[in-house]
Amino acid sequence: MTPRADVIVAGGGPAGSATAAALARAGCRVVLFEREVFPRRKPCGDYVNPGAVAALDRLGVRDAVIRAGARAVGGMHVAGARGDAATLRFTGRPGWSVPRRILDAILLAHAAQAGVRVYEGATVAAVVRQGPRMSVTVRFRGRGGVEAHTAALVVGADGLRSAVARAAGLDGASRRGRYTAGSYVAGLAPLDGAGGCDIGEIHLRPDRYCGVAYLPGGVANVTVALGRRVIQGWRGKVREGYWRELLAFPGLRGRLDRAEQVETVAGAGPLAYRRRRCVADGIMLVGDAATYVDPLTGQGVYLALRGAELAAPIALRALDGAGPRRAALAEYRRRRDREFAGVFLISRVLQRLAFQPALAGRALRRLAARPDLGSALIAAIGNVAEPRSVLRPGFVARALGVL
Repeated sequence: MTPRADVIVAGGGPAGSATAAALARAGCRVVLFEREVFPRRKPCGDYVNPGAVAALDRLGVRDAVIRAGARAVGGMHVAGARGDAATLRFTGRPGWSVPRRILDAILLAHAAQAGVRVYEGATVAAVVRQGPRMSVTVRFRGRGGVEAHTAALVVGADGLRSAVARAAGLDGASRRGRYTAGSYVAGLAPLDGAGGCDIGEIHLRPDRYCGVAYLPGGVANVTVALGRRVIQGWRGKVREGYWRELLAFPGLRGRLDRAEQVETVAGAGPLAYRRRRCVADGIMLVGDAATYVDPLTGQGVYLALRGAELAAPIALRALDGAGPRRAALAEYRRRRDREFAGVFLISRVLQRLAFQPALAGRALRRLAARPDLGSALIAAIGNVAEPRSVLRPGFVARALGVL
């Protein structure tokens, strides 16, 4: 007989681990099922923006992540398709570069220390309502067969192909959007005059981009985001296609002569969707299961951690009240909509700007000449300033050199 649980969390990434830890610290009996065995590789740019760093501090894992080798990121160097570039620097708290295999393992261990019962190699296969409780079918790797677990509330933190969302009928995710192909590269020559390895990089080309995050040990995460048809055109020759794309970025081309790929290429996608609903009777979605933002602006980990902070108190009130029915959980959706509206808006606006070479070049020249504008922009993108502050007509006009 399985121990009785108040909450079952599907997924042990940042959103799932943070939500589970918060609920356990508040006295809930929480069980977390993670399909992988940690540490595991996670396709990601390995960048944590300043807003996410602040959330990690509030969660209580900041020192553990620093000890594990997180590297400060003082800003972003953005290079356009026509050779224009600007370095946008944080004026306050920096971001971090840290491999997700390290960050996620720390967060999962933190959840276990908070009292969460963690099961790795355990895939949530089905979720159904049985009377007042939710029944979750779990498949354990290597054991054969399945087990049934029940809880009052199920938190779906199981990513873009969320089994929990699918079981609840919570809006199918869009199949449109870019896909990523990324690897770890040793020997990438640092960018002269832009801060070297203490600055992250974004390189733009029409309808695609590449992010560079420098990690300890002379290795960089180099991830390119591009259309699905481009990847299909590689016809299985992934490594060759990946390097062909990297060499086509003007800001990378001359810096890869001595570079060496040290891991296989890993991919993910589609990169952008937003479910219209993130709650149902007995179910909440957090992290990528609820929203997956194109990582051009580097806000994915922030959305996961901040979403967990929004979800946990509402889940607690519902569990203490009449129960976690959809009406009781609806405040979570409303708070997400209010809090993240600016994040989604700035992401859409920058997507439009970034892939128009003439307009992007003009903006980059202006930002290079006005570091104050660049710092204001990256503060908003980094979730330490209100995103709408840089979407006002006056700021946009100044950034484009109209004023």
